[in-house]
Amino acid sequence: MYIGFYIRLCATAFFWALAFYSVTAVVQVFPVYLSAFFRFFFASLFLSVLTQIYGGWPSFRGLRNRLDLLFLGVVGVLLYNVCFFTGIKLSDPVTGSLIVAANPAVTALISSLWKREHSGLQRWMGIALSFCGLLLVFSRGSLETILGLDFHPGDIFIFGASICWAFYSVKGREVLKSQPVLGTTTVACIIGALLLFPLGVMEGMGLFTGIPGLASPALQAMNSTDVSAGSDSLSLLTAEFHLLLQPEHVILWLHLIYLGFFASGIAFLFWYQGVRALGAPRASVFINLVPVFAMIVSIFLGSWPHLYQWLGAAVVLTGVFITSRSTMQEQKT
Repeated sequence: MYIGFYIRLCATAFFWALAFYSVTAVVQVFPVYLSAFFRFFFASLFLSVLTQIYGGWPSFRGLRNRLDLLFLGVVGVLLYNVCFFTGIKLSDPVTGSLIVAANPAVTALISSLWKREHSGLQRWMGIALSFCGLLLVFSRGSLETILGLDFHPGDIFIFGASICWAFYSVKGREVLKSQPVLGTTTVACIIGALLLFPLGVMEGMGLFTGIPGLASPALQAMNSTDVSAGSDSLSLLTAEFHLLLQPEHVILWLHLIYLGFFASGIAFLFWYQGVRALGAPRASVFINLVPVFAMIVSIFLGSWPHLYQWLGAAVVLTGVFITSRSTMQEQKT
């Protein structure tokens, strides 16, 4: 009876796993924040069509509704993708997928602390185990890294994205009690895209070069480390957009279209259909497949995951399983 929804949720996990590789390909050439903008520009177009077909738009009446939608757009799209795209730029797809795989445990922790939800001993054990797995991934299996707190910047950014997603999910559960799911998601994407665009423009003008490895591609090409405001910045921005339109970058635009239409649009539609049919706790179990698919893709591309990644995956997913299982048991009682 539910086989169709299981297939859609598996497809969603696969789409999200491939997203790590698409983002990796894009941010090696395109500006990070402008890439995030284009992803959600395409996603907003597609989700707007889906909203017209499958569901209504959320209500904007009342200050509370407007602030709720703004919160979802800022935290769930803007801040999440600033952290996610930056993290993938500085890290790697498999490590990123392992960190994101802990989302259910991070969400359970945020829910317990922020909304004062009751959490039993089993859930706390699952959360603790998931964070032990994350620590293994962060340290890349090195005790010296743990003791010196010398973690990779990209991993920290991706973990920041997980925290943003947790706040988005917890607040979203509250908002979606009175607002339509698909329409609310669409509006959040539109708000996030609108806010990402000025960041992309400022990045193109060379204003975000303080983070090692995050310098604008045009800035690197022009070898201008002291570009300032004015005509120089505008020249750099023009060079940045010219870089985006080069014929050899068609494949990167296809990656962005994939991120917008498949990893965002279709994946969100499948996800919410699964949540509606199976319930959020049962559907969230399929997130566990994201790092599995990501590691399979890595092997297919000729890059075997490291031992610490295999061990981290095992510990994180075990913790997530315990957390999800305890959540389902608590909702039944």
